[in-house]
Amino acid sequence: MTKLRKFFWEKYTLDQLSQDEWEALCDGCAKCCLLKIVNKKKIFITNISCSKLEIESCRCSDYSNREKNVKACLKLTKDNLHKNFKFLPSSCSYRLISEGNPLPEWHHLLSKDQESVHRSNQSIQKYSVSETSVNIENYEDHIVAEITGK
Repeated sequence: MTKLRKFFWEKYTLDQLSQDEWEALCDGCAKCCLLKIVNKKKIFITNISCSKLEIESCRCSDYSNREKNVKACLKLTKDNLHKNFKFLPSSCSYRLISEGNPLPEWHHLLSKDQESVHRSNQSIQKYSVSETSVNIENYEDHIVAEITGK
């Protein structure tokens, strides 16, 4: 990893971030790793995480190959961020910065602690189940939110 510019999230736009800064901006909540159900024109978020997600750490076990090995993987980039806004929670660091909002106090760039996202209950660590433990016909039983708007 290259050296990150001091307070880069406050001084630069998302388009101006280096790849390392882009990666560092992720808060590690793993909410984008939750499976979605698309039903006609509605999108539902479940508490079911991708099989590649290590729930305890909220990290992908196959991060560098995630798009290739998981068809529905939501890989955020500078180019597709706005297209994927509807899939991002309001607490998402990329969304916050894009909208001109500050990072929350629990974000690791402010707290200097990678675990603060979990201690503040902002990650999926405590309520998610792996897709390997849920039969596909039971996915609807795991819906936790409906996406509307944007």
